[in-house]
Amino acid sequence: MFKMKKLLLALAIVQLLPFTLKAQNTNPVVLEVGGRQIRQQEFMKDFNQSVGDALVSKNASEAEKRKALDEYVELYANFQAKLRDAVRLGFDTTADLRDELARYRKDLAAPYLIDSALLKKIVNEAYERNHYALHAAHILVHVSLDAAPEDTLAAYNRAMELYNRAIKGENFYDLSIEEARRENPGAKVQPTEGELGYFTTFDMVYPFENAAYSLQPGEVSLPVRTRYGYHIIKLFERVEFYGKVTLQHFWSRNHHAEKDMDQVYTRLQSGTPFEVIALQSDDLSTAEKGGYIYDATMYQLPQEYVTVLSRLKEGEFSRPFLTRYGWHIVRLVKKDTIPSFEKMEPFYRQRMARDPRGEASRKSFAASARKKYGIMDLTKTPVTTKMTSKKKSKQPVKMMASLDELTAHLDDNVFNAKWRVSDSVFTDLRPLVKVPGKAYNVLDVAKFIRRGQKSEPRVELGYYARQRFEEFLDSIAIVYADSQLEKDYPEFASLLDEYRRGLMIFNYNEEMIWVKAIKDSAGFSEFYRRESAKKSLDNPEDSIYFWHARARVLVFDVADSRCLDSEKAVKILRKAIKNNLSAADMQEALLKKVDSKKCDIDNPVEYGLDLVEKTRQDLLTDDQWSTGVYTVHSGKGYRLLVVQDIIPPCIKGQMEARGYYLNAWQNEVEENLCKELRSKYRVKINHDVVDKIRF
Repeated sequence: MFKMKKLLLALAIVQLLPFTLKAQNTNPVVLEVGGRQIRQQEFMKDFNQSVGDALVSKNASEAEKRKALDEYVELYANFQAKLRDAVRLGFDTTADLRDELARYRKDLAAPYLIDSALLKKIVNEAYERNHYALHAAHILVHVSLDAAPEDTLAAYNRAMELYNRAIKGENFYDLSIEEARRENPGAKVQPTEGELGYFTTFDMVYPFENAAYSLQPGEVSLPVRTRYGYHIIKLFERVEFYGKVTLQHFWSRNHHAEKDMDQVYTRLQSGTPFEVIALQSDDLSTAEKGGYIYDATMYQLPQEYVTVLSRLKEGEFSRPFLTRYGWHIVRLVKKDTIPSFEKMEPFYRQRMARDPRGEASRKSFAASARKKYGIMDLTKTPVTTKMTSKKKSKQPVKMMASLDELTAHLDDNVFNAKWRVSDSVFTDLRPLVKVPGKAYNVLDVAKFIRRGQKSEPRVELGYYARQRFEEFLDSIAIVYADSQLEKDYPEFASLLDEYRRGLMIFNYNEEMIWVKAIKDSAGFSEFYRRESAKKSLDNPEDSIYFWHARARVLVFDVADSRCLDSEKAVKILRKAIKNNLSAADMQEALLKKVDSKKCDIDNPVEYGLDLVEKTRQDLLTDDQWSTGVYTVHSGKGYRLLVVQDIIPPCIKGQMEARGYYLNAWQNEVEENLCKELRSKYRVKINHDVVDKIRF
């Protein structure tokens, strides 16, 4: 029997062998590192991401692609050897790596933990709306979110009354003034009470924005509820406007200057430059600057400017128009256009994180995660009982768990973020929620509430407990979904592993190559001695390693020639040079000859020392490039240049050229390390496989 089993097993292996060989032939081993085989599929995935896809997209030649592949396989072999050594040395377990990887994973996971379809819809909506700015006003009937039902109803009825009066033609601003005075009789009101100016997406709370963007100019909305109360919105205008504009404007304060403005407009039509017209503008801050206003947003401009500019093309100017400030003509110089959706999408997603509309996609995802992973809400799961009768019981369905004890221990302190009930008061610790492999009870929910409580309007405590419990369910559903990302999404696991390896190698390179090279002063000195001997001033590529001719120059600045005649100063310095005086003594000698009757300057002679390199300075002219004293006149004063010494070209010293040699030295340290690692981990590249790769 045993022999028969062995025979059957052997036959099975023989039958499978062709398929195994076929699989290996289509995915051969490219290289081996420390006994680990890296096959073509894995290698090409990394190669294409790094180099290959870019070469294909630019239609590189076969020779270019072959050269890139051969270079990459060598770099990849070094990378894999370093990776193996980094693990051996514990670079994969450092606290810094864990923390950085956790931060990266959190950012990487975010798009996976939302309802992407719903979020995309909301983001698209924001992008479309962002093309337009709305000019609107509103009437606000205040009522808080936690108001009593009768107060909420009264506010709604008042809002409906105002809405009906508005659509029948009553002045919208008058209605807004009436409501403002009704709520606060002593308050100051404006003739345009409720005016909002221009706004765009994200400027208003989401329900308000939705209502405003659904209107056409001239329309009035039904009452819209927000956390502030009920709003009735009137839309005056919808204009295409995004970002910033640069414009020129002409302004007359005179409200009766219509004829004069017509003449200005005629001059512009006849070709008079706007810069000339602007000189007569009443805006003194821009008149002499051509009337320019640069990079203005719609929030910085009068509403009428936004309206007029939205209808102009770049280079066009408007007809004269009247505002409460007077008469104006504007010319559109440049305006922003909304970038592509692809460029704007990251910005919108970032805004969604701080905007209530983004919460919708999170809650939608949590609901689907609860269903997908079988997360059980035991407060809504009936207790299973054996039916002894076919008649339906009139008794309420009993659930496996309840929030009654949680509700009983809540109090009004929770609405002021001061709820401090101890865990010890809870006695019923049966599970409220089950996720695969774990259960949560009332202590977990209480901790969640304590951690997230904030000042907010009071509501019925049972309602509050249920709302917080639903948030708790969403949070643990998302936490559990997060824990399954590597299993559910191979591309997520791959990206995370790629980043982990990148961090490991960066830290490994830093310690084993860059820092090590810097600390090895003896090795660097030997490298400098060896490499500097190969440099030649005749080779233009070696120019940075040499000092060109240099001059040591004392510079004396005389602020005013009336203090000290320049010819006299030159004679003083030449004598000082013969006597080998120091720079300070030279200055003192000059100061002694200053004519105090003609000089009222505190420091008439100042000096400094410069070491300048020929071809890389502007202190000396070509005819001053020898020892001596030279005079350079400047305004009322002059400068005296004492060229003390000319230093011929020479190789830069080790410290002077350290920056130029250090990178090459680190490369050599890395090259030696890679040779050592290749030997240590028996790196083998199968060049016959590499030669057959086509992409």
